[in-house]
Amino acid sequence: MGKEMLRKIPARKIGMTSAFDSTGTTVPVTLVQPMMLVITEIKRPATHGYSAVQVAYGETTAKHVNKPLRGILTKAGVERPLRAFYECCLPEEELAEFQVGQELDPVDVLQTWDLVKVVGTSKGKGFAGSVKRHHFAGQQRTHGDPDNRRSMSNGATDAARVFKGSRRAGRMGNERVSLRGVTIFEYDASLNLLALTGGIPGPPGGLLFISLLTERAPEELMEEA
Repeated sequence: MGKEMLRKIPARKIGMTSAFDSTGTTVPVTLVQPMMLVITEIKRPATHGYSAVQVAYGETTAKHVNKPLRGILTKAGVERPLRAFYECCLPEEELAEFQVGQELDPVDVLQTWDLVKVVGTSKGKGFAGSVKRHHFAGQQRTHGDPDNRRSMSNGATDAARVFKGSRRAGRMGNERVSLRGVTIFEYDASLNLLALTGGIPGPPGGLLFISLLTERAPEELMEEA
């Protein structure tokens, strides 16, 4: 079913809860729901200059699929409206395992995954001051200062400009965040729910990408069986 290809899957964040491990210790976990994938194009070195598989994900309504994306889905023979695509680079010899229009189910591979990397977009907190955004100390609370949560000097005065990279007030959050070494606590194939240890960036319903770092040892899988 193309387990080598599914080293990166999209998922939706459901929310956080807690669970008990084998020793009875409470473990905070985040529940995410992996998405089904459909192969829409196979790219070969002879035609594209590299070998990869293009997949579509994220079922939506037909009105939310624009004309270029609709053309890709129609060419691949996919009738379901899907909203986004990404590519997985593969060795050319592995491309023979896949066909255009083939559905890939995360259930087939998540049973063996152990450590993963999770990439998401953090919660947007709007415009924030420098004290909240960069944890500045603020000004002294003496001599009747009406506002001690504002920044102090903006830098050199003879430059007559603000240097790039200055930590000032501005948009906070809504940034791409990567977490490495996240452990898969449990995967329920019947509910298609994946429990990851700890907190994961983003709000409930946010899009995540989960990439495989290490797989579980075969003897561990035999013990569970």
